[in-house]
Amino acid sequence: MYELICKALNCRSHTVFNWTVFSAGWRFGSAGGRSGLFPVDVTQPSAPPDYHSTNMERQLERRKSMRVSGSAPATPGGRSSRASKPLGSGASERSLEEGSIHGSELDPQRYHMTDFAMKYFREAVLRPNERGQPSEVKNLEEMVQYTAVPIKESLILYSDNELNVLGAQCFMTVMQFMTDQPMKRDQTEGKCVNYILQLGKEKEFLRDEIYCQIIKQTSNNPVKESCTRGWRMLNLVTGFFPCSNTLLPYVMHHLQICSHDHPYQELSRVCEDNLKCSLTYGGRRHIPSHVELEAILAGRSSRRLPILLPGGVEFPCKIRSFSVAHEVVSDICTEMGIINPAEKQEFFISATRRQNGEVRPIHPDEYLFDFLLDDNSIFLSFHRLIWHHPLHFDSDLYVEFHYQLVLADYLDGKLLLPGNAASVQQQVAELAALQHIALGLAQQPTMQALKDYLPQLNGINHNVLYSATLTQLSVTGSLNPFEAKTRFLKSVSSLPLFGSNVFMAQKVIHHNCPSPCVVAVNYETIRIVHPETQMVSFKIPLEEVQSLRTFRPKKEKVPAVEIHFGDPPQVKTITIFLKEARELCHIIAVIMEVLVRPPVNSSISSRQGTPQ
Repeated sequence: MYELICKALNCRSHTVFNWTVFSAGWRFGSAGGRSGLFPVDVTQPSAPPDYHSTNMERQLERRKSMRVSGSAPATPGGRSSRASKPLGSGASERSLEEGSIHGSELDPQRYHMTDFAMKYFREAVLRPNERGQPSEVKNLEEMVQYTAVPIKESLILYSDNELNVLGAQCFMTVMQFMTDQPMKRDQTEGKCVNYILQLGKEKEFLRDEIYCQIIKQTSNNPVKESCTRGWRMLNLVTGFFPCSNTLLPYVMHHLQICSHDHPYQELSRVCEDNLKCSLTYGGRRHIPSHVELEAILAGRSSRRLPILLPGGVEFPCKIRSFSVAHEVVSDICTEMGIINPAEKQEFFISATRRQNGEVRPIHPDEYLFDFLLDDNSIFLSFHRLIWHHPLHFDSDLYVEFHYQLVLADYLDGKLLLPGNAASVQQQVAELAALQHIALGLAQQPTMQALKDYLPQLNGINHNVLYSATLTQLSVTGSLNPFEAKTRFLKSVSSLPLFGSNVFMAQKVIHHNCPSPCVVAVNYETIRIVHPETQMVSFKIPLEEVQSLRTFRPKKEKVPAVEIHFGDPPQVKTITIFLKEARELCHIIAVIMEVLVRPPVNSSISSRQGTPQ
């Protein structure tokens, strides 16, 4: 008898103790190596299964196995280990059921939402049996379809009563947002969305419940407006946080069914893409702003944003609400003719605060809309932070981008010119002539115009330099602007600090380091350079960096970066004081995420949505 009941209920074994009697003559417990509802006289009492304990145990075991197999520890700011893998490698750690997210591999007989409900929904787990169920117990199809009546407890059976209560409250909020229930006086659709998303962010155990509730309320919903609002809510939820590995194949199967010959097939495909993205990158960090939320709820999930390129040129990009930096970087690189995935990893998007000019490089797995504010006080720009791959000159946009980027560093005095005064003057004259030709100007420059071509150098004799520049123009005057930019890049690429991210530090606390000094970070080392002699006073291989943090000392006017480096038994410390402390810290972190394994640990807020 009990074997037939077990088969009907698709019961699972469980090892949690305590017991509960649900109806006369029946008890939830174990019998014959299975768990479920059985006649009292053949049942060993046990507690009903705790849905999340079983699923979280699986995830913990998976994380342990990943660590044992050599996966990297947490990246700066507690970032996910999947972000530390090379983005070009295609490595993605989505779930135990990763192979099941593709439509061709999903078994429709195994992954229908009714199958999930039969295993985990409260009404299915606690019902007496299929043949003798009371009339008030819903059938399986009704469990996963729209209801006009609010639920009193969560759909999924939890052992934690708080989750049951929060699940019921969330369901009511979903119904209020979908207009199936009236809102309270102080409620708005924005507050409903914020509540649901924040609940999923703060209570990870409830994420599957939220997914199931929205799917239920959008299945066989008789009211078109209500159903549309439900699908738009699902659009937000799938982008902000993923479901568990257990629910994943059922959700993917549901979305793939709805993506064919369905009234909401377009939204279904969007939800599927969002879910895949949140599985890969972890979901959005911040709740959407008022403007973004209004756009999403109106069906607008993307907008054109200008990405500022070096030289002040704006490059328009179509950015979705759930676009990560890596995707946009890849699109811009493709436009520049860069097809090598490893080379694309050397480029980054940065967020800059207009008020104070503070720059925050965005990590490849971060969502761009997490950085944008409604007041437009943040703008995005495109830079190259790693210069491991050599320059190539097969694209006008590629050459223009690198020319403007390198030119700005050169004119700011960040690229030190080696040699004696005569050789430096000769090189400055040659570079000035190339800049003039790059502008496409046929006439000779004036003395005043020449000053715009000169870096910040001391002791320059402008009369002598002007004469030398005219001489160089007579030699290189036959070049066209593209050739002049190419020659400029080739010439500057020989300078000692080319390919480095250069900062001027006010003070460094470490023996034999000058103050002030130049700090240069490239794909191999952090170098401390004397600003006048141009000698390297100290350098730290990036592979030796153990951790870094930013802080603001009370007695100093500028913040500082503290870097711990060396072998663990004898870790050393260097402290660098500079205005761009956070930017320097992030640059080191993102370079190490791409090139160094394991990644550096850091206490900077690398996941903050805007530069602070």
